Amino acid sequence: MSQKLSPAQFDELKSLLLTRRSELQQEMQQNRENLAPPSADEGGMVQRNVAREVDQALTDIDAADLARIDRALKAMADGSYGICGECGCDIPFERLKIEPQTEHCVTCKGRWEQASGQIKARP
Repeated sequence: MSQKLSPAQFDELKSLLLTRRSELQQEMQQNRENLAPPSADEGGMVQRNVAREVDQALTDIDAADLARIDRALKAMADGSYGICGECGCDIPFERLKIEPQTEHCVTCKGRWEQASGQIKARP
């Protein structure tokens, strides 16, 4: 556990992670149910296929987020939670509260987003 997190902060973040994990599992179950093949007599087959593609994409996104949550919970168990995986600095509680499954501080995350083209560099 990061030395900057109090036991109450740690418990709050763990609760946020567990709640989000449960929500994701429910969403993924609903998406899987929606992925059932449409019946031949169902109207709007094209619309149904598009909806299935959306449900699959959402399930994939949820699965990735679920994996990040599981890594965060494992880090909590082994004492490495709240430490940036890139530079090793403590990740501030405020950042963890917004995104408790994060593995990077704001600086490293910003650098990664810039390098991957997710945000434009400032002139």
